[in-house]
Amino acid sequence: MNEKITNQMKTQSVQLLTRLSFQQAPSCNVQSFLKRGLSPRLLALVCTVAFAFSVTESADPLHIRAEAGGNVTFRCPADEKRRPAFFYFQIGHIFVNGYYASKNINTSWENTRVEPNRTHVHMYRLNISHSGDYLCIIQYNGSNTITEVPIKLTVTAPYSKPAVTTSCSEENLGLSCFVTCASHGGYPVSKMTWNIPVSRNASSQMWRVVNSSEVPSPSTMMFNSSSTAYFNCSDGMLEYVSCSVGNVMSNLFSVCAPKVKPKSFTPVIITAACALVVVVLIIVGLLLRRCKKRNTGDAANERREWRVNGSEEEGVVLKENKGGEEAA
Repeated sequence: MNEKITNQMKTQSVQLLTRLSFQQAPSCNVQSFLKRGLSPRLLALVCTVAFAFSVTESADPLHIRAEAGGNVTFRCPADEKRRPAFFYFQIGHIFVNGYYASKNINTSWENTRVEPNRTHVHMYRLNISHSGDYLCIIQYNGSNTITEVPIKLTVTAPYSKPAVTTSCSEENLGLSCFVTCASHGGYPVSKMTWNIPVSRNASSQMWRVVNSSEVPSPSTMMFNSSSTAYFNCSDGMLEYVSCSVGNVMSNLFSVCAPKVKPKSFTPVIITAACALVVVVLIIVGLLLRRCKKRNTGDAANERREWRVNGSEEEGVVLKENKGGEEAA
């Protein structure tokens, strides 16, 4: 008889505790219960009875990695042959999703979905702020044992391929270049590194990093990583250089490439070009003059022939007219 009463007290205490805390952790969160109007004495009684007559089992923590913008499924280990009385999935003391056998819960996160009668939680549209330590809390029907399974979620974001910009100038000491590698949208924070194919002894003389920064975005919590290096070009061109951040490497590039000077025209070339132009103009002028004379001579010959022919025709006409008068 006493054992039966004890079991009833245990069950009722656990049910009362879980009903009152379905929006928070199913533990004795003092502030949560006080907000619900529970007196400190009743709160102490509930917590004392619940933890005195219930058993909590903790499993080994699970680790999950996912990328920002993607989806993830939390598979809380459970006994498939038993039906859960309640299943809570939370981060810290914040309820994320779950269900209670005898009560509807409508306060879940909008980007989560839980499968009915199962302990799987689907989370969509991940961002960096979703990283953290989650907790699966399960109690089966007819049991006073509460199973807790911690799950650590790590949300990452791949950095973009580093963009390379180069600026070179001539100084008193010769040619020098500043090269900047910049990448954005990555998480966790990562520093830009340089891959220079030179020995360590010569590296300090040939190049050095002058500035590096890792700036987080207030809205996305992702980082923009950049670095600027100075190169001394006194030893000539440096090939097969690259930079990398978060396992993403830039394209290979060269630094200190010699500048190709534009071809300058010497006075000799300029004089020869001018002379050539003058000769061409003279030849063109002579050809035009010759063609003009030829055209003028042809026109004069045509006029002479026409005049001669005209005189002959006129003589013939006069002669014919004279013969006609004599006949008359």
